[in-house]
Amino acid sequence: MKKEVKLSDGRVATIEEGKGKDLFWAQSHASDPSEIIKLLMVRLIKIDSKPITEEELEEMPIKDLMLLMREFTELHSPLFQQTQS
Repeated sequence: MKKEVKLSDGRVATIEEGKGKDLFWAQSHASDPSEIIKLLMVRLIKIDSKPITEEELEEMPIKDLMLLMREFTELHSPLFQQTQS
């Protein structure tokens, strides 16, 4: 499953569905727990089909970053998964 998000500058971010290996990679590369989500986002988000860097994520307008964080969390958190009847 993928999710597309249109950014304020017109570019399109694609959020890939992560796997356990992505989480383990982020955990092993994070210098502290607060970096895990950022590293997962760097690993799983592409903008206009190109990988994003940490610096690009850090320099992104906050409204776009907050939008990406919300959509990223909705895709990857089991608390946001809708139950099917």
